[in-house]
Amino acid sequence: MIILHDEAYYKSRKPQPDLGRVGNLLRFIWNGEEKTIFDRTAREWGEVVIFYFFFFGVLGAIFALQMHLSLLHIKDIKKPFFIYSGLLNVRNLVQDLRLLPTSLFIENPGIDYKPNIPLPLTSPIIWISEKDKNARSKRYAQALTDFLKDYKMNTSHQELKCNKGELRVDNKLKPCFFDIKSLGTCSKPPYGYTTPIQPCVLIKFNKRLDWIPRYYNRSSVLPHNMPNLLKNIIKKSEQVYIWLSCSGVDNIDKEHIGKIEYIPNPGFPIEYFPFRGQKDYVSPIVALKFPNLTPNRLLTVQCVVWTSSLVQSSSYYLDFQIIIGKTLYLENL
Repeated sequence: MIILHDEAYYKSRKPQPDLGRVGNLLRFIWNGEEKTIFDRTAREWGEVVIFYFFFFGVLGAIFALQMHLSLLHIKDIKKPFFIYSGLLNVRNLVQDLRLLPTSLFIENPGIDYKPNIPLPLTSPIIWISEKDKNARSKRYAQALTDFLKDYKMNTSHQELKCNKGELRVDNKLKPCFFDIKSLGTCSKPPYGYTTPIQPCVLIKFNKRLDWIPRYYNRSSVLPHNMPNLLKNIIKKSEQVYIWLSCSGVDNIDKEHIGKIEYIPNPGFPIEYFPFRGQKDYVSPIVALKFPNLTPNRLLTVQCVVWTSSLVQSSSYYLDFQIIIGKTLYLENL
């Protein structure tokens, strides 16, 4: 069977004459005879543009929908590593562009810990072992010294004697001075990282713009899942804090972690809140001291910040791991 085509078809199939390398390139860029640019006519280029416009438009819409649903989910989870804070505060942003990093749609967790030195090929673990250069005590002591340098700045722009238990909601007030000497032995080298090893871990409250804490006091109805030890401290305390409790994740961790000492108190004083974007603001710190860690065991510590709400209780979690010595389990991580 023979299929016949019209003359235009056979003309389009006819090879173009060889003009040499430069000539062929120039003809590819613009062919005056065929009226093509890069071997496509204006109509063909229009079809390509329209196709990719709708193609990427659909992809963009799917991505935007996915991000919207993700944000709706993140703001409702009970153990958030990211906290949805609503829309951007445009007025404050215009007044001070320095507020931009802490005013976006997603904020950081409520607390962080120091020293936080990522080890090679592992998640961040406080691993104390003089047998490995990545885990030597000197590295952790130096990390804490570097972190505390910010707390030794010029105090002329800070209030040295803030009223305890009073929120500083007035934008004109200076930020409170935090005296690292209140951290006791955890305020100076070697921070418990030498023999006998009783390491200090500093828990700091992140800078969260315009966040006003709703705190528990001695007359509050405390959550049923709050540790009994912390409940007893709150009931006896005349001061108010954003309370903090730390313990092992499971019973085995709790047994081998032993007693945890909170220095100076198991909570963050409320006079350091809210953070208004002050240049000389420093976050409050609670030092955790571990005097009875069991060697050669990888232990997971979970810290919880307790705040209250008129509707429901809320808390912020932080997990970190700590080990003294060298184990096969850690080597294989």
